[in-house]
Amino acid sequence: MTLNDRHIKNTSFTPSPAHTALKKAAKVAGIALGLIVGLLLWAILKPIFRGVGWIISILTAIGIIYWIITNL
Repeated sequence: MTLNDRHIKNTSFTPSPAHTALKKAAKVAGIALGLIVGLLLWAILKPIFRGVGWIISILTAIGIIYWIITNL
């Protein structure tokens, strides 16, 4: 019986300890990098969004005041 692709793909492969350690190190590095990027985005974007919220609130208040004044 000749091996086909299905039999070749189902071979039992045991990764070496170095491969397992490399996978764990890559996972830890990825999580650490994600945390750093997330913290930086949070520290940078949160004040910007807060400022944008204030600008929207001020413009809305000005618009309401203008609407009330012009419709009297």
